Amino acid sequence: MMIRDRFNVVIVFFLLSMMTMKSQNTDFEMAAYNVGFGALVGGVGALINKKPKQKLGNAFLSGVLKGSLGGYLIFESKRTIRKIASTENLEYAWPAKIVNSLGTSVVESAARNDGNWNRWYLHIGFNRIELGLYDKPRIKYRMMPVSFLLTAYIAFGNKFELEKSLLTGEFIFSNENSNIFSNDFAAVNLGNVILYKPTQYTPDLIAHEIIHSYQYYDFNFINTWTERPVSKWLSKTNINSKILDFFYFDLNGIPLRAAYLIENTTGPSYYDNFFEYEAGYWSNTLDR
Repeated sequence: MMIRDRFNVVIVFFLLSMMTMKSQNTDFEMAAYNVGFGALVGGVGALINKKPKQKLGNAFLSGVLKGSLGGYLIFESKRTIRKIASTENLEYAWPAKIVNSLGTSVVESAARNDGNWNRWYLHIGFNRIELGLYDKPRIKYRMMPVSFLLTAYIAFGNKFELEKSLLTGEFIFSNENSNIFSNDFAAVNLGNVILYKPTQYTPDLIAHEIIHSYQYYDFNFINTWTERPVSKWLSKTNINSKILDFFYFDLNGIPLRAAYLIENTTGPSYYDNFFEYEAGYWSNTLDR
């Protein structure tokens, strides 16, 4: 095995070990997780989407470096969300959302092995707005069908909170007695849609659920990993390509949910689940 290949193997095992970290209790450790996760999925994705004449080591290293940068931006976006809890001001959600969109765009680019910086994305509910900067700037709209179905499910029988949705860029609903709630929760997040109880509303409660939405986007890499095989399969069908251009199939919810359920088995405490711990950490709700 060449030295460079050994180096790449060491990186993989190092990043994999990062993913198993529990109880991150400092910003540094949270940064390490987000940067490491971005590096891992960027590097693996770059290998999956390697160009025919591109060397494996070059593709992997490029994906790792670019994914690390995206992971750092994602970390900064989550750190900005903490200001909602400390100031009780939802208006910090938009600056955080923009930084998060930049970070997830960079990670997606890394995992797609896209050597340029010409594709950027913004998610607002089930809407995915894509900005292309190739020959000239071009904005493209795509719908995320899984998020759309989850939004429709939560919208039925619940109140749409227009003001809070505009302030945060997230789709937020409320209902004191929704049958979606379980275990006396004050709020829930399905995919990237938020539902809360009005009598228990606090800004940090919304901050907690916004982090769960960001976790939904953390797993967007799965879509870049499956683009080639899915496109190859669809090319053999009679599905209209224009319809496919309209939809962004957000398959990321599947591995995220699987990871969440696995984390539920790691300990008796609610916050033994890393995804809940991260949301609690950035929203100052761990004491609950």
